[in-house]
Amino acid sequence: MFRRRPRGGHRAREPNSPLRPAALPPERPLAHNGQMCPARAPSYRTLASLRRITLLDLLQRQGAMTVEQLAEATGLHPNTAREHLHRLIDAGFVTSETEPRDGKGRPRIVYAAPRGADHRAGSIREAKVAAALRHGEQVRRMLSAEPAPCRPSPSLSRQLDALDDHLDDVGFDGSVSEDGLHVHLHGCPFADLVTEHPEVCRVHFGLLRGILEQADGPLSAEELHPFSSPNTCTLDLHCSDTAAD
Repeated sequence: MFRRRPRGGHRAREPNSPLRPAALPPERPLAHNGQMCPARAPSYRTLASLRRITLLDLLQRQGAMTVEQLAEATGLHPNTAREHLHRLIDAGFVTSETEPRDGKGRPRIVYAAPRGADHRAGSIREAKVAAALRHGEQVRRMLSAEPAPCRPSPSLSRQLDALDDHLDDVGFDGSVSEDGLHVHLHGCPFADLVTEHPEVCRVHFGLLRGILEQADGPLSAEELHPFSSPNTCTLDLHCSDTAAD
């Protein structure tokens, strides 16, 4: 299913100096928000986040649930779960309604993943959900590959969440190799800049490494291979806490 990356080619290591905005074409500046995002209106891929995938998967399998039930099932803080649910609602994947209650007490809000009445819209949604769930399974390969490259732990999950959220915000689609130690980054939003400005890749590698370090877990970023295959870059990871230890 996955091809090994070809050897050779350009490799991006830690930058020797920070990227200077003046080096970039004036018509395509990078926004100074610390996340390597181009200056554009947000158009984030709603189903690129594993947290939202997990919430949607639960609603599809369990039926209508409250935010408290979803938070308990996923380990998310209720406020965090609510924010992700709002993103899913805005994208049309989830609905919410107030559940009438007898007697005293505030009515509950329940969330559900409907089977859309519009066949075409429902088909599009289901295709997107299926593709997103496949991406989620690819990330979970890191926890189930044989031999497992990393021992399952809360710190590992925290790092994977941080990496996934970053790729979501920047605009990459990410997938994980069969061995669990290579992340393939598809659809680079900076592809038209890289030819003349390879420092973009070096800076992004520094950001990826910093994100994993800040999340404080066993994973570290070893190397970034720009365009290891057409339209795809590969991030090599190292785990300091292997299941074999």
